[in-house]
Amino acid sequence: MAKKKKNDAQPTPAADDKMGKYSVKTSSKKLNKREALIRILTIILIILLLFLFGLFACTTYISSGNFTVTTNADAFNAGIAISETPDFKNPARILEGSEFENMREGTFPLLPADINDYDGSHNFLTEDGMYYFTYSFYVKNTGTEKAGYSAKLKVDSVTQGADEAVRVMVTRNDESTVYAKPVLGSNSVLEQYADKNFVSSRQVASIANESFEAGAIDRFTVAIWFEGDDPECVDDILEGEIKFSMDFDLIETLDNSGEAA
Repeated sequence: MAKKKKNDAQPTPAADDKMGKYSVKTSSKKLNKREALIRILTIILIILLLFLFGLFACTTYISSGNFTVTTNADAFNAGIAISETPDFKNPARILEGSEFENMREGTFPLLPADINDYDGSHNFLTEDGMYYFTYSFYVKNTGTEKAGYSAKLKVDSVTQGADEAVRVMVTRNDESTVYAKPVLGSNSVLEQYADKNFVSSRQVASIANESFEAGAIDRFTVAIWFEGDDPECVDDILEGEIKFSMDFDLIETLDNSGEAA
């Protein structure tokens, strides 16, 4: 067996220690880089998922009707149902009107005489070139006890200031009310052909029936148009979009003590 010479290279304990420390530091740096990369990729993935979810939600919303009617779960369970037909063969919680097609100006004096005569969606384009969107539906107390409901008609979204010239006529049974935003620049001055101002910038009206007997039916027609005699009814507004919803909530009946029955 050959003897090792003194000058044969042999790692010293100090050299081993230095190499070990260097290896640990190198591995630590690689690990930190890897963790940082994983965090960055995770953040990017979350952002992409949120973007796709938002895009999907937006697409779903835009593709839905321009007028939506809903009853919340409490109201529906208490018997407050809605339907496009008076027979209530298919009572529902959600109804959707058709989209506004080729929306252009109309005017109150030229409202069609039969504007309240159709169930569901009906878009009028008159011989005078006037355009009106209508949606008619029914609300029924399908329960066995008296109940009450409140309804809020709201502007869900609007572009290009389209709500400044819009008129919304709500007919419940045989009583009609026309709503509009106040004259631009004022808080309370009524616009032409308006009976009432919007409740707020995004709420058109609040309607209630506090004593809705079992089996009773209310019929609603909501008519919407851009009022041609409104100074705000300009080309930019006519190119805008507007979406509405009407939400029905349950009004709890109170006994003589003021407690919910």
